[in-house]
Amino acid sequence: MFGKSFAEYVRFQSPVLIAMAIVGLLRLILSIAGLPDTMVRFLSVSAVGFAGIVYYGVRVRPSGFGSYRHLLALVFIQGLVANGVAVIGIGLAVMGLPNIYDVPEFRGPFATPETTPLQHALAHMFVGTTVGALVGWGMSSIVMAIFGRSK
Repeated sequence: MFGKSFAEYVRFQSPVLIAMAIVGLLRLILSIAGLPDTMVRFLSVSAVGFAGIVYYGVRVRPSGFGSYRHLLALVFIQGLVANGVAVIGIGLAVMGLPNIYDVPEFRGPFATPETTPLQHALAHMFVGTTVGALVGWGMSSIVMAIFGRSK
């Protein structure tokens, strides 16, 4: 992608991806274990993702990793991890392990009480990975424009 291998992107962003996977899976495990959603909600994959978006905007250009187009790939890969964990959680809820990832209040801004787990999972797979990547790319690009100066 954009002259870099998938492995190069993952290597550059591995701390963010690892933190995101740990927070997401910990959130899932604690929820399945029975901790109330009011406690588990503070383990936020979105917060880790936002930190990643800011980090990429600040570090990509000065480190020599790339430019604005490389931000898109980084944010997209990050979205795959975040949405992948959510889809796993939704699938487990369908299989009888209720958890925070399929609680109606966390189904997103356009969900209704009739939104099915399949619709919710598909929204993560298609809307979360595309629209989410574009929004994240825009935010990271703004950060890069302001703070991502070259050496």
